[in-house]
Amino acid sequence: MEKKNQSHPTDFILCGLLYHSKYDIPLFSLFTITYIMSLLGNLAIIMTISMSSSLQTPMYFFLSNLSVLDICCISTTVPKILYNFVTASFTITFCGCAVQLYLFTWVEITELLLLTYMAFDRYIAICRPLHYTLIITRKVCFQVSISVWVVGAFSSAVHASLTFSLSFCNHQEINHFFCEIPPLLKISCTDTTVNEIFTFATDLFLGIVCFICILVSYLFIMSSISHIHSVEGKQKAASTCTSHVMVVLIYYGTLFIAYINPQSGFFLNQDKILSVIYAVFIPLLNPLIYTLRNRDIADAVIILSIKILAWR
Repeated sequence: MEKKNQSHPTDFILCGLLYHSKYDIPLFSLFTITYIMSLLGNLAIIMTISMSSSLQTPMYFFLSNLSVLDICCISTTVPKILYNFVTASFTITFCGCAVQLYLFTWVEITELLLLTYMAFDRYIAICRPLHYTLIITRKVCFQVSISVWVVGAFSSAVHASLTFSLSFCNHQEINHFFCEIPPLLKISCTDTTVNEIFTFATDLFLGIVCFICILVSYLFIMSSISHIHSVEGKQKAASTCTSHVMVVLIYYGTLFIAYINPQSGFFLNQDKILSVIYAVFIPLLNPLIYTLRNRDIADAVIILSIKILAWR
């Protein structure tokens, strides 16, 4: 019985972002503001798209899905971080850690797949405009949306099952600020070869294959835009892609550095900072990017705000 308790501890200790307690108040304030702004920004996009007749298109349907994922992503990590700051207790239960890892991995995998399909959507819209309404139908949009969520849920379930089937013995300190696969593998006292192989295979597919699909889509898009004669036409076509390109570059750039850089381990503070970027700040950046770089969204937000104020 004692051995079992050691193999599966009832609680883990999250070491947090930084070891110095003097930064707790500034970090608490930063995470609180970021969380509130992210929630408001993504909720504003979801409401704007659902209430604006001009935004009832596949591109904005997938954008609303992305906002839902961003809300789920930041809500999986930040509330627990804030609770730990308030209570000065950086523990998380075994079950709580498993749930957090499952939900976060689910969201991350789903978002990578969704970003890939959004690139395909832009490819069809610009390279095959006459066939767009025939290929990207309402039914297809719902099928793709359900598929990426289901695939993300299944893949995450496999990851979580493999991770929490490991024994952790007396190793209870997770050198991270939330439960994620790499730092948990570091503290396991059993063989993690299967976990590492599956994680590598998943990263290879999601990180490499999906990125190649996005890259190929945009190579065709750039080729099509170059054949547009008018400058105005080129700018209009490019403007529908810039927001997505910026999100992809920030998202993939951060993940590649965090997961693929052989020099970086999860025991270094710079890698925790990278995790903060993709787990906390990207859900805030996405609505800002799409609002500032997409005129249709910006105009719809302004019109909706005016209507709400007038209704009051």
